Amino acid sequence: MDSNGVVARRRRPGLTVLRIFLVILLCLAVVAATIGVLWQQGMLSLAGRCMSSSTVTVVASPAVEPALNQAVAKWNATRPTVDGACLTARTVVQESGQAAAAVGPGWDPARDGGKPDVWVPDSSVWLSVAGSRPEAAALLTAEGTSIASSPAVLALRKPMAGALGWPQKQLGRQDVIGALSQPDVWAKAGHPEYANARVGLTDPATSTAGLASVLSILDPTGTGELGEQQLIAGLQVSRVVGGFAPDASVFFAAQTTAAAVDPNSVVAAFPALEKEVAEFNAANPGGEMAPVYDPQQTFVADFPFVPLTADWVSERDRAAVAEIREYLTGAEARAILARHYLRTPDGAVADAAVLPSEGGYPATPPAARAAITPERLSQVMAAWADLQRKVNLLVVLDTSGSMTKPVPGTQLNRLALLQQTAGTGFNLLPHTMSIGLWEFSGRGGEPHRELVPFGPYPAMAGAVPRAQALTQSVGQLRAEGDTPLYDTVYDAFKTMQKQWEAGSTNSVVIITDGANEVATGLTLAQLTEKLGKEQIKEKPVQVVTIAVGPDADAESLEQVASAAGGRNLVLREPGSAIETLVLAFTGRLQ
Repeated sequence: MDSNGVVARRRRPGLTVLRIFLVILLCLAVVAATIGVLWQQGMLSLAGRCMSSSTVTVVASPAVEPALNQAVAKWNATRPTVDGACLTARTVVQESGQAAAAVGPGWDPARDGGKPDVWVPDSSVWLSVAGSRPEAAALLTAEGTSIASSPAVLALRKPMAGALGWPQKQLGRQDVIGALSQPDVWAKAGHPEYANARVGLTDPATSTAGLASVLSILDPTGTGELGEQQLIAGLQVSRVVGGFAPDASVFFAAQTTAAAVDPNSVVAAFPALEKEVAEFNAANPGGEMAPVYDPQQTFVADFPFVPLTADWVSERDRAAVAEIREYLTGAEARAILARHYLRTPDGAVADAAVLPSEGGYPATPPAARAAITPERLSQVMAAWADLQRKVNLLVVLDTSGSMTKPVPGTQLNRLALLQQTAGTGFNLLPHTMSIGLWEFSGRGGEPHRELVPFGPYPAMAGAVPRAQALTQSVGQLRAEGDTPLYDTVYDAFKTMQKQWEAGSTNSVVIITDGANEVATGLTLAQLTEKLGKEQIKEKPVQVVTIAVGPDADAESLEQVASAAGGRNLVLREPGSAIETLVLAFTGRLQ
């Protein structure tokens, strides 16, 4: 008791010791938890040597990222180290086309995500796309290593493939496109309900399968030759297009959606990677798609693992990248990739359970096409863009008396040749096109006559569909009279100025075998002056002239075309220029 009468409490030594012990335990628990977190993050190794870490960012395409992410997680679990630093990796998903546009010193983390140390696009062709930019090429100097592969295919509804003889018959892309463009094929096969089916196209600027499809159409043999046959093949595809999408996922979804809900349900075939078809089929038993391979040169997605030679990649990061690459080419990673419907880099099926031969997946796919240069790829893409552009076209045919002259090497006269090629060309017109048809000769007192009024190709021309009107009118042409060429060119030019449409190629195509034969009307000098002065810069109309046969006045036609910003083609031997004339009737001359 103290002086104030209060009893003082004595502290018990055991309680104090207990409190200290509990505090120590709490501190140890916090330290242990911290060590665990650091361990998971790769900050400490087993021997406690890691006092720093290095995290590698791998930007990968959606087609390979899930498998790659799983493989990387396995690698992280081995707790790799280099020079005392713990290594980890993370994957970031980005479409190959988007990454190809973003890769470079100006990579924007806010827009494109963390700066990558490695890029794994679907295909090495995207390296060519990116490498066409010098600033990107500087980051792509390291050699890529393929970690898997998947052929590009045309996904076709399985019942339709069966109607064409698959799988007993090997189908090619052209077999499918040909069937979709000829409704009677399905009627003969006992399936008239397939007559309205269409093909879908994916954006070649962002979709690997879309890019593969364009190359297969315009450069099927991989030789780099882009000729008139390839352009006509491109028109055949364009004619049966029923929808466009950024990638194949849109069309895969449409296969499971009612037509009333999804307008893309009319699409029964579209470009995709083999692994995408296999993945879809596994998730949709009873609604599978058949993979259709190119029989000659197959575009193969090779998934290159490409270290970037960027200034933000440190020496330690490069060492980590080398470790990851070695792991991804090993047996454990290959097994993971195979379970995600991917082949080995050499094209072999590593897991027959996910790519069974009875499902239409060949154990050995057709030979892969050779790599394409950036310059060649740019040419092909430019040609494809031109084929997709909307065209407003007025076709003007010479039906003067000279058109009855025979075409050497054939049993046709000049008019019959034009009728034949016009019929073929008009059957290749896409539904986005607008077209009109004139003839010109001096009979009846008028220089030219309108056979089919200008208007949208799918619309009616009077009482009949425009397609039918074009075919019938060409078939009924007769040749007589002289050649009022200059007045006809000017009137056609002025007519198309009234029909001009933004976002389209607006053209007049004049096909003639002779020269201006009328004494009255415009002279050559007057015509070229008018074409030059009256051309509207903001609304240009091209005049394309085609000189057919040895009697055509090619020199004057060259001046006419040049005055209107067009071009002149000289076909001295029209019998050997069938494809050129077909393209003329579609407005797709290159």
